[in-house]
Amino acid sequence: MYLIYDSALVARSSSDILFFKIEKDEEEEGGRRRWKEYHIEHVRGFIYYIKGNVRIQITTDDKIYFYLIDKETLMPKFENVMSNYMNCNQMMFGSKVRYCVTYKTNQKAFDIYRRKYYHDFKVPITDENLEGSIGLELPKHNTYLVSKVD
Repeated sequence: MYLIYDSALVARSSSDILFFKIEKDEEEEGGRRRWKEYHIEHVRGFIYYIKGNVRIQITTDDKIYFYLIDKETLMPKFENVMSNYMNCNQMMFGSKVRYCVTYKTNQKAFDIYRRKYYHDFKVPITDENLEGSIGLELPKHNTYLVSKVD
């Protein structure tokens, strides 16, 4: 269970990850504050959060989900997902997101990973002039081909 920005709560139940936030009840006298539950898609796993961070991780057996928490609305916004190829329960990133420590419950050791690439898909593959070329997507292979004019 984690308290975020002193107004939102993230908890793990037996079947779901639950989000709560404090809202004022306008109907009652004095504007009483109550916890209101809201859901994200059905994800069941382990929660990781560091106080002061804007990101929550939910680690499942096959994927790791990353959510950003909006400071004003306190609603989680889906940011990214990655495969859990490390087979871990928890994944902790360093402050510069260069190193990562993973571990699994009831194991004697933990693993440390270092980021291999810093590409963000912004690095050009080729500098050739491909004007007039034809592109073909191959969804089965998750790739594409580009022909040259000559």
